[in-house]
Amino acid sequence: MLSVFLACDDPYRSAELFTTRLGWRLLFATPPDSDDRLACVGLGDAEVLLGTADEQFLPAASRSHRGAGVTVYLRLPVSEPIEPVHARHADAGVVTAPLSERAWGETAFDAEIEGYRFLIAQPLPPTHQP
Repeated sequence: MLSVFLACDDPYRSAELFTTRLGWRLLFATPPDSDDRLACVGLGDAEVLLGTADEQFLPAASRSHRGAGVTVYLRLPVSEPIEPVHARHADAGVVTAPLSERAWGETAFDAEIEGYRFLIAQPLPPTHQP
């Protein structure tokens, strides 16, 4: 499994956004007073780790380019309908490209969350004919 770490100003506040507004699950979080401030959120079978934007992880000169050139791709299992996931993200105002069928055989939408781009997708059913 591949997991990504995203540098956030406050990983606990970011985890709250992911869980309360976007419907992700909180998988774990370290105590806020620990030396390793970290939260982990999940959607489908994907996990995203939210770390601190300390100088060692996100130098000051890079802060205005946070997430540049990277898109986190999450593929939902067919058993988890994508429509309600899209609706929660749209209601929170983070969707940047609407839910649509993509040429490569998936239904997907784009979102920007905490300065990072996400492509959230789901395979089209095998019986689907474009």
